[in-house]
Amino acid sequence: MNIRKLQESDIPFATHIVAQNYSEKDGELSYREMEAMYKNHTMNPFYYVVEHKKEIIGIWWYSQSWMDYDTYEIFWINIAPLYQRQWIGSMLVQHIIKKIKEDPDATSILLKTHSPEFYSKNFGFQIIRNINDSSKLMILSL
Repeated sequence: MNIRKLQESDIPFATHIVAQNYSEKDGELSYREMEAMYKNHTMNPFYYVVEHKKEIIGIWWYSQSWMDYDTYEIFWINIAPLYQRQWIGSMLVQHIIKKIKEDPDATSILLKTHSPEFYSKNFGFQIIRNINDSSKLMILSL
């Protein structure tokens, strides 16, 4: 498997994975978000893909937070349904944490998830707020 930065030509494949895991509407929204990486914004997000035999099987992105420059946010960790439950998501989260830790000023990582046990058990994230019955806001202190 290969992890690399998203290329503009990857966007349709990556958004298809998001649509498979959520909805067509979410796929369309993610398309616009991914396009933003190639525009001149103050704080562009960082998108990555994971490939298996030259096929994109996963997509994720993270961004420095507008709230505070020492805080990062993780978004859209998505694995194609055929490749789920094979520890690829864990590999991606480890990769994200490693990339964020390259910033010597980074102090924390935020994410919103429907799988809080996965993030707390495997990476040490802590719940800081219940958004609703199935969604939690979590933080990892670095």
